[in-house]
Amino acid sequence: MNKLFDTVLAPGSVRGKLLRVMLLTTAIALCLTGIALLTHELYVYRTTGSADLSTEAAILASSTAPALAFDDHVVAERNLSALAARRRVMVAALYSANGAVYASFVRPGESPPPARPPAPGVQISGGRIEVAQPVQRNGETFGTIYLRARYDVAGRVEAYLGIFVLVMLMSMIAALLLSRRLQKGITEPLDAIAAVAREIVSGSDYSLRATKFSDDEIGVVVDAFNKMLAEVQARSLALREADQKKDEFLATLAHELRNPLAPIRHAVKLLESSGVEEEARQWARQVIARQVQRMALLLDDLLEVSRITRGRLELKVATVDLESLVEAAVETAKPLIDSKQHQLKIELPPQRVMLAVDPLRVSQALSNLLTNAAKYTDAQGHIQLAVAVSPKGVRLAVKDTGIGFESGALPGMFEMFSQVDSAIARSEGGLGIGLALVKGLVALHGGHVEGFSAGPGKGSEFVIYLPQSVVVPGTGESAAAPPRRRQGKDAAIKILVADDNRDAADSLALLLEMNGHEVAVAHSGEEALRLARQQLPHAMILDIGMPDVTGYEVARRVRAESWGSDVLLIAATGWGQKEDKDRASAAGFDCHMTKPADPDAIEGLLQEFVSSRGTAA
Repeated sequence: MNKLFDTVLAPGSVRGKLLRVMLLTTAIALCLTGIALLTHELYVYRTTGSADLSTEAAILASSTAPALAFDDHVVAERNLSALAARRRVMVAALYSANGAVYASFVRPGESPPPARPPAPGVQISGGRIEVAQPVQRNGETFGTIYLRARYDVAGRVEAYLGIFVLVMLMSMIAALLLSRRLQKGITEPLDAIAAVAREIVSGSDYSLRATKFSDDEIGVVVDAFNKMLAEVQARSLALREADQKKDEFLATLAHELRNPLAPIRHAVKLLESSGVEEEARQWARQVIARQVQRMALLLDDLLEVSRITRGRLELKVATVDLESLVEAAVETAKPLIDSKQHQLKIELPPQRVMLAVDPLRVSQALSNLLTNAAKYTDAQGHIQLAVAVSPKGVRLAVKDTGIGFESGALPGMFEMFSQVDSAIARSEGGLGIGLALVKGLVALHGGHVEGFSAGPGKGSEFVIYLPQSVVVPGTGESAAAPPRRRQGKDAAIKILVADDNRDAADSLALLLEMNGHEVAVAHSGEEALRLARQQLPHAMILDIGMPDVTGYEVARRVRAESWGSDVLLIAATGWGQKEDKDRASAAGFDCHMTKPADPDAIEGLLQEFVSSRGTAA
C-alpha cells in the first residue's frame, strides 16, 4: 500500500500528480460502490430466490393437499407438471405421509428427487436452491412438497462485472480527458461520489445522490452513478411492492376459494341427512351449484388475465347487434343488481348498430363493470348504463352512486390484484382482477377504458371506448339465433363417458340419463375403447388425462374405425390453453370443454349434434 501511495505521489509534474490522484480516487469510489451494489444484488437474489421458491412450495402444498387427502395421483401429477412453465424449477416431488414419493416432476438431464423427504426449510448449495414444505390441511399433515431450482450466482456476478468494468473504463477515460483541469474542478466531483458511496456502504440508503458540478465528462460519470443508484432504488422498491402484492393476493385468493367451501360442506351434510324434506334438499343442491359456479368464475378470471398478459387470448370476431351485447351483459349482472335492489337505467342508441367484435369478450367486459357498480354501491342505489355511437366509435359508460374513489387511486385500479383500500371490506368477494381483465379485453379490440370519480362517497363512472373500426357500416341482419334444443325421447342418443375420476364420470352420466340419453361409463382409456367398439355410441365425452391411454389417443383410435368418423367427440379437461385446444382438434375432437364443464352446455352440444345430423337413439 505504501508503495502504491509513493507511486501516486512520486516526484513529477503537478499535472501527472493530479492525473494519478484522480485515477486512484475514481477507482476507489467506483470499486466501493460496485462492491456495495454487487453485495446488495447477490443478497437480493438470494433472499428473493428463496422467498419465491418457498412461496411456490406453499402454493403447491395448498393445491396438492386435497390430492394427497383423497389419493388422487392424476391431480397431483398435473399440479407438479404445471411447473414446466417455470423454467427456473428443475425438480419437484410430492411425498406422502409415510415419506414415499407420491408424484414428481423432473426436467430432462436433472437428477431425480431424494428418495426420502428432506427436512423442512430452505437449503442453498452450489448452483441450486432446495425447499421442503409440509403439506397440511386443517392442521393435519398429509406429506411434504420438495422443489429444486437453479441458483446461478456465477451468471449474476459475470453480468454485473461486465457492467462494472464498462463503467470503470468510462470513468478512467473521463479522468484522463479532464486531467488538465484545475484540482478543484477534479476533486470536488470525485469527493462527492466517494462520499455518497461511503454512505451507501455504511447505511444502504439508495436514495442518496451525488451532486453534479458540471456537464463535462465528470458530470457524465456522476449521472451514470446516480442512474445506477436510482435503478437499484427502484428495483428495491419494486421488489418490496411485488412481495407485498404477492402476499395480499395469496391471502385474498385463499380467502375467496375457501369461502364457498363452508356452504358446500353444510349443503352436503344436509343432503346426507335422512330426515330432510325435499324442499331443503333442493335448497342444498342450489347452494352447491351457486358456490361451484362462483369458484369456477374466480378461476376463469385468473385464466383470462393470464392469457391476456401472455398474449395467448384470441378473439373470435363476429357481427353482432350492439343491443344484444348489452342485454347479455345486463343479464349476467342482473341477479346481483336485483339482490341489492338497485335501480338500473339503460340508454341505447335509437338506431340499430352492428359491431364486428368478439361478443363474448365485450359482453364480459361490460358485465364486469356492471357487477363492480353493484358491489360497491349501497342497497337501493342507482346504476346507469349509457351507450352512444359517434364518428369516433362506441362509448359504453357505467355510472353508479357508490363509494367512489380518490383520483390518485385510478392508475393502480387497472393493475392485477389491485383493490382500493376503502373498497376491500365491501367488495363481496373478488381477487382485484376485474378492471385489469376489462382493460385487457377492450385493448384487444383496439379500445381503452377510463374511470372517473368526484371523490369518496360520490360515485364513479367507468367508460369503455371501442374504435370506429368495429362498427359495421349500414344496417345488417342480426346474428343467427342458436338452434333450439330438441326435447324428449326423439333427441336421446347413445353416449359414452370416460373419466378416471369415478365421481366425475358417474355424476355426468346420471345427469345425461336424466335427459333421456342411453349412457355407458368407462374409467380408463382401454375400457372406453372396448365399450365403444361394442356399443357404437353416437357421442363420446372423454377425459384427457387418463393414466393408461390418454383421451387424445382414444380419439385418434376412434376416428380410425369405420364407424368413428360420425361420432361426436367432446374433450373434457382441466387444461384450457390455446395449445391444448389445438392438440385436441388435431387428435380428432369436435369440441373442447374446460372442467368443470357446464352440464347445460354439454346438453346443448348434444342437441345441436342431433339436430344437424338427425341422429336418434
